[in-house]
Amino acid sequence: MFFYDQMFNPATVNPEYYRMVQAQIAQHEWEQNREILNAMKAVHDLCSSVKKLDMDHQQQAFLACLQQMAIEMNWQRGNV
Repeated sequence: MFFYDQMFNPATVNPEYYRMVQAQIAQHEWEQNREILNAMKAVHDLCSSVKKLDMDHQQQAFLACLQQMAIEMNWQRGNV
């Protein structure tokens, strides 16, 4: 709390700038939460599709999806 009070003390920071920054932070948080919901829906859709497969193909789908996730996130050996 000390850092926050130092950085955003109304006596030392322009109140208009403070309000603008707060609005940007709130907007960013809203967008991030929306993307979390989008990711949850995508995982739900993925699971719905995978459940239609037999056990061997479910395992193949899981490994293929895990590999694609690693590629998309740029996870390489030693970087995780």
